[in-house]
Amino acid sequence: MKIKPLLILLIVAGLISSCRVFDPSIMLRTKRDYPYAEASDTLKRNYILQAGDILNFRLFSNQGFKIIDLTSLDDGTRTNANLNNQNAFTYLIEVNGAINLPIIGRVEIAGLNLKEAELFLEEKYSNYYNDPYVILQVNNRRMIVFPGTGGDAKVIQITNEYTSIIEALALAGGISKGGRAHRVKLIRGNLKDPEIFELDLSTAEGLKEANLYYVRANDIIYVQPSYFAGRQILSSTSQILGVITSLILTYFLIVQFRAAA
Repeated sequence: MKIKPLLILLIVAGLISSCRVFDPSIMLRTKRDYPYAEASDTLKRNYILQAGDILNFRLFSNQGFKIIDLTSLDDGTRTNANLNNQNAFTYLIEVNGAINLPIIGRVEIAGLNLKEAELFLEEKYSNYYNDPYVILQVNNRRMIVFPGTGGDAKVIQITNEYTSIIEALALAGGISKGGRAHRVKLIRGNLKDPEIFELDLSTAEGLKEANLYYVRANDIIYVQPSYFAGRQILSSTSQILGVITSLILTYFLIVQFRAAA
C-alpha cells in the first residue's frame, strides 16, 4: 500500500513537535536513568567554611558577659576588616583558607563548620581573655532559585545557617504557577561534577522530607517548568505551526511543479 506524501509530512511534523523545540526553556536536563544523589544525611550537614567567605566576627569574654572592643586593638588586622551595621567586624577567609584576626593573627579555619570554627577561635583567645566567647556568621552566602518559569529566577541571601529547602523556595516567592512541584532538583558543588538531588514536593511526605534538609552557599534549586505553562505554549505552538506550514507549503509546491511538468 502506497503511503501518501502528505501523510509522511504530517508524521514528520508530529515527530518535530515532540522534540526539544516544543519545550525550549527547560534547563538542567538529565537522562532517564541518571543516577541522582541519595537524599541522605549529606543534605543535613552544617555549612563548611571556605575561601572567599566573609565572616561577621564578634568576641566576648567572661562567657559572653563582656564584649571586647575590637576598635581598640590596633595590631594591623584592622586593615582587613570592616565594621558593619551589626557592630561586628567582617573578615575575609583568604585563598589559603586562613583568616587574619586581632591578636591571634592568621589562623586557618576553612574546612570547619561554624560551630567548630567558633570553638577553635575560643581556644586561641583563651590565652588572652578569661572564658572567651566567639560568634561567627557568614555574610555572603548566596544561592540561586529557578521557581518554575524562565524569567523569575532569583539570587537569594542565606542569613540563617539552618535554612531548609522549603524556606529557600519561600524566600524566592515559592513555586510559580507554571512549576512542577514533583520535579524539583537541588544542584550542589562544582558544576563540572555536581551532586544532583531530585525532590518531590507535591506530597506531604515529600514536603516533610525536604524541610529536614539545609541549603548551602552556591546551591541551585531548579523547579522544572510545566510543558504547557503559559507563554511556553504560545511560543512552542507558534514554532510547531511554522514548521508544519512550511512542510505543507513545500509539498504543494512540489505537486504543482510536477503537474506543470
